[in-house]
Amino acid sequence: MERLLKKKWVAMLCAVLCTVLWGSAYPVIKYGYSQLGIDTVADKLMFAGVRFFTAGVMVFITAWIIHRRVPLIPRGRIGGVALYGAVQTGLMYILNYIGVANTTATKTSVLTAASAFFAVIFAPLFFRDERLTALKVAGVVIGMGGIMLVNSDRLGGFTFMGEGLVLISTLLNTAGGFIGKRVSKGIVFESSAYQLMTGGAMILIVALIMGGGYPVNTQSILIVLYLAFVSAAAFTLWTALLVYHDAGDILVFNMLIPVTGAVWSFFILGEKQIFEPMYMLSVALTALGIILVNYRTKSKVKS
Repeated sequence: MERLLKKKWVAMLCAVLCTVLWGSAYPVIKYGYSQLGIDTVADKLMFAGVRFFTAGVMVFITAWIIHRRVPLIPRGRIGGVALYGAVQTGLMYILNYIGVANTTATKTSVLTAASAFFAVIFAPLFFRDERLTALKVAGVVIGMGGIMLVNSDRLGGFTFMGEGLVLISTLLNTAGGFIGKRVSKGIVFESSAYQLMTGGAMILIVALIMGGGYPVNTQSILIVLYLAFVSAAAFTLWTALLVYHDAGDILVFNMLIPVTGAVWSFFILGEKQIFEPMYMLSVALTALGIILVNYRTKSKVKS
């Protein structure tokens, strides 16, 4: 598996697959809300907690099968992996799931691209080999311009409980990426499994305290299993790609997430923002920004 993922063409196909899976997540979440009658914050958190804990179990079982041993975290990294899960999955998705419910899946796909720009801005504060260059600054300015454009009044405007929480969650995603960089070396599957289960359990506890729940039937089980698979497969695969290749070669594929997200939103939810000229301009600016900040970079920051 490792030898295969180190091949350039395989890595490119896998990176595209990750963006296709991630792009489908937000419209499927909103579809689940509508089909299962999930309205309250507590219900949404229960929905999220079950998804991520299940995803962690999926990765745990996969790692067990691949390595033929029970996946364990080295004692010295247990605290780091727990923090990784609390930030990357727990806090991030508590805010993200609430925000997604209060904006469109199409806009969410663009807003999540802000993580790439936050990573460029804050990386020099945490990693000595990271430097801000003129090209990176230009990429951040152009990309954030695209994100500001998607929040214009013509495309629905900006609200704190919607777009605001999604943006804060992307900032937490960036922070989680920095933590993951330090704790995942040599234990990609293990760290992915335990951080997903830790974050999922954290969300579940909050949801239970708040009295959350949702209908358990064939439809809800299938939706949760699909979303869990997206998290388990895409997150673990993406982390592995960042370990085996220069981050710049992989992170540039983030530009596809707004596109795949918009396409999935159109087919699953019937959202037609993808055809708005201003939205297409926003996607183009965001994609160009991601390309510029990752152009010929040797950064190994995992965003």
